[in-house]
Amino acid sequence: MKLFRASAFLVAVALLTVSLQARPAQAVPVPAPTELPVILKDYDRYLAIVDPVAAGQRGDLEALGRWPDDSPAAIAGRRETLVRLKSRLAALGAAGLGDEDLLNRDLLRERVELDLEGFAFDEERVPFNTGDGFFTVPDFAAQGVALRSEAQARAWIAKINALPAYYATQVANMRRGIATGSVRPRLVVEKVAGTLRRRASQPAEASALLMPFATLPASLPAATRAALSTEALEAVRTRVKPAEETLAVFFEREYLPHATAAIGIGAQKDGEAYYQYLIHRHASTRLSAERIHALGLEEIARIGAEMQRAMTAAGFAGSRTEFIEFLRTDRRFQASSVDDYLEKTRDVAKRADALLPQYFATLPRLTYGVRLVNPSLRGSSSGYDPGSPEQGVAGSVVVGVEADSLSQSPLFGMPAWFLHEGVPGHHLQIALAQERADLPAFRRNSDINAFVEGWALYSEYLGVEMGMYRTPYENFGRLSLEMWRACRLVIDTGMHVFGWTRERAVACLRENSALSDKAIDGEVDRYIGWPAQALGYKIGEIRIRELRARAERALGARFDLRRFHDAVLVPGPMPLDRLEARIDAWIESQR
Repeated sequence: MKLFRASAFLVAVALLTVSLQARPAQAVPVPAPTELPVILKDYDRYLAIVDPVAAGQRGDLEALGRWPDDSPAAIAGRRETLVRLKSRLAALGAAGLGDEDLLNRDLLRERVELDLEGFAFDEERVPFNTGDGFFTVPDFAAQGVALRSEAQARAWIAKINALPAYYATQVANMRRGIATGSVRPRLVVEKVAGTLRRRASQPAEASALLMPFATLPASLPAATRAALSTEALEAVRTRVKPAEETLAVFFEREYLPHATAAIGIGAQKDGEAYYQYLIHRHASTRLSAERIHALGLEEIARIGAEMQRAMTAAGFAGSRTEFIEFLRTDRRFQASSVDDYLEKTRDVAKRADALLPQYFATLPRLTYGVRLVNPSLRGSSSGYDPGSPEQGVAGSVVVGVEADSLSQSPLFGMPAWFLHEGVPGHHLQIALAQERADLPAFRRNSDINAFVEGWALYSEYLGVEMGMYRTPYENFGRLSLEMWRACRLVIDTGMHVFGWTRERAVACLRENSALSDKAIDGEVDRYIGWPAQALGYKIGEIRIRELRARAERALGARFDLRRFHDAVLVPGPMPLDRLEARIDAWIESQR
């Protein structure tokens, strides 16, 4: 989903294609074992072209000045490049390849095949979901960049100036979506339209695009720093703000009237096939929607029984509904202020930090912080922003609490939430992968949803063993969050396949979890606008817990939890079937 000028992209792809074709003139050349490193480097170069935001955050100066290009010409170039890579990988035999080489080959082949499968659905026509999309890319890019030189600052100014072209390409793609009947539901579009209107109304000085200039080093003359900041502000004022207004008007006057009333993607053309593809991509599984729905019902029943035991431990004699209402309304479970909530979150963070060496043999060097969400990203679902070891940017656990709705963020659920977003959840897993300099870039920075989110949900469960839940209320909060993810399996498939209404989805969460009404509304709308993404959490966590149980049974007294966690995390994210094979091999190695 990335953009810069189409001509520049086509030149880059042409150069890359020449490199990829510089082989003997055979239909499918038979490569030597040394071909794999060349393929991996070619794919890393491809990723830098496709995703200049991530490449720029890792220190690529040329990529720092560009946005992604999602124009039809660029997409065609991507597909052609991946088709050639697929052919080269298919011709690559196992002779001369070690275990790590074979893993690189197989992981890349599966990733290329999945991406090629996705081209059939022309996803660029709908480049956003309920809270995120092309319009939040600039904000996330700004938060992950540190400008350490004048050259980097000028590249970032060029990026600011190129933002209107990025938006124009997205608008062209969405117009193609309107023409072909591929649009988001009305309630999703209304939320995005409101976000874009608020953004367009903000003064230029408030733009997140200016944040990186605060990182300019003191070694640069003060006059130079001031001049760069002034030039950037002028670019935002004269280029970005008019483009934001144009974008807001497009959503209000052109896109919103064509938004659909139906909330399920199955109602759209090829919707059922697309949803099954999204299940594969987001949940790393070939399970059918019917089986996932049934799995969700099984998990709801199991977690409900555990909730009852937590209520008994708390000495509560009423029903679960009454207990949840008590938790939602009792003031002891509410922070007194935003600062109080942040302070309590940071206390949980330090308690978790102190316990990590007992459960992990390998820990990342990159640190993390806890901070409030940037105002421009309040509608985003992100709770963790990755750092950059290359650029010296720490990871960030992002708190979205607001002063006028503290009751909607109860404290009893905060420890489990932090373990998910911070450590041992997202920060630990992502930073460990980022620091594997010996791996290809696609493995260091892979965002395989079922692995990443499955690990984070497993981390909430691990908090029980770590002693992070100090009261039955906090343990019930953990179970409520787990129940929330189990309900996702039922709600997501229910709305997109089985014709569920939004009201039925809301009722499922309200009856089973202790989430606030505001959180429930936001979550259901998220599933409507982002089909299948929410399935990866529970499916990934279930598989990781199953693999741990398998290892414990097989190894008995030889089982080392710290080494098991290394076996899962150190190789970097991978599809769940590949992870299972990896853990099975690890079990044999430990015998």
